[in-house]
Amino acid sequence: MLPPRLLAGAAVAAAVLLWGEWTLWRASRQDYPVPPATAPAGSDEAIVVLGYPSRRGDRPGLVQRYRVRIALRSRDPRAGRSVLVFTGTSPRRPGARRSEAAVMADHARSLGVAPEDIVLEEKAVNTWENIGFTLPLIDPFPVVKIASTTFHARKGRRYLRKRSPRVAARLHPSRDHRPGELLLLKPLFALYRR
Repeated sequence: MLPPRLLAGAAVAAAVLLWGEWTLWRASRQDYPVPPATAPAGSDEAIVVLGYPSRRGDRPGLVQRYRVRIALRSRDPRAGRSVLVFTGTSPRRPGARRSEAAVMADHARSLGVAPEDIVLEEKAVNTWENIGFTLPLIDPFPVVKIASTTFHARKGRRYLRKRSPRVAARLHPSRDHRPGELLLLKPLFALYRR
């Protein structure tokens, strides 16, 4: 039999992991239209991929690669056309030459996304501007999704609702949460809640 202290420690660790999982799961389902947005089968979709600073040498960092991965798994294979709208400013770091949007778009191309399914918005310097500057680009689409880490995507949905309730009414869920993915980090994400 295990010592009580070890059992107590394991129980606390399990509770923390479950709390992190539940918190992110809940956030991934918040701030969508009520009733849920619907669109005819085969509708075109726009997926806004929120920016994040690149690594030195204009290489995609872990967060950028993860956001691209979320965007790719959020694409609906039944959509008429699925366009990824990458948003993020030109670099502010010395030695950097390319925008966050361009770096993430190149990473998406390396994963097989066709160039005609990529749109860049390279002026935004924060999430509020990410949403504002992409509005004219996503307005024609009957389905809109926001791809980022869970709490950041929720923030983007909230900003979209404030900036354009009409477009926000077309929000569909992205796949920013997967059970068990990054399990050890989820409690930290839940505490940070960006």
